[in-house]
Amino acid sequence: MLSKKTKVKYRARKKKSKFPTVSIQVFDKWCKRCHICVELCPQKVLVVDENGFPTAVKPVECNRCDCCVMRCPDFAIAISGGDK
Repeated sequence: MLSKKTKVKYRARKKKSKFPTVSIQVFDKWCKRCHICVELCPQKVLVVDENGFPTAVKPVECNRCDCCVMRCPDFAIAISGGDK
């Protein structure tokens, strides 16, 4: 069993993360599988899954440049969280 002091230290360290929390959502009903977002992603966060839809594999590496959101012809991608 941990002491109260150790628990407080652990919680404080756990909250401090150098990576922003970014959530990338792809709306499958709107996506027409053109893969423009996958090709334009500079960090290669998005990849194509087995069904042909873009999937965020490394959302931690997303720097929120919004290239995928701006170039999606169907507005099927949304990014929330992070620094912006």
